[in-house]
Amino acid sequence: MLLYETLSQPLTFFLIFLVGFGCGFITDIRNYISFLCNKNKILNFILDILVSVICCFVFFACVLAFNFGELRFFLILSFVMGIFLQRISIGTIIAKVSKVCYNFFRNLISKVNYGKQKKKKENSNS
Repeated sequence: MLLYETLSQPLTFFLIFLVGFGCGFITDIRNYISFLCNKNKILNFILDILVSVICCFVFFACVLAFNFGELRFFLILSFVMGIFLQRISIGTIIAKVSKVCYNFFRNLISKVNYGKQKKKKENSNS
C-alpha cells in the first residue's frame, strides 16, 4: 500500500525522465555547435559550462515544480537515465544526419568554388 506522499512518485520519475531526455537535446546542440566550430577548445569549455548550468537549472526547477523541492536519489537517477537514453538512441541518429548534411554542403561549396576557380583560369588564359 502506498502512502499519500509517495503516490505521485512514479509520475514524478517519468516526468523527470522526460526532462532528462529533453536535456539530451541540449547536449546535441552543444555537440553540433562544437562540430561546426572545428572543436575549438575554448568554445568547448564555455559550452560545457553553459550546458551544465542550463541542465542543472532545468533539473532543479523541475524538482521544485514536480516534487515540491524534495531531492531524492531516484530523481537524479531518472534524469541521468533520460539523458543517457537520448544520447544512445536519438542522439546517434542526429549526429549521423548532421554529419551527412555537413558533408553534403561542404562538397556543394567546394564544387561551386571549383567552378569559380575554373572560370577565372579560363578568363585569364583568354
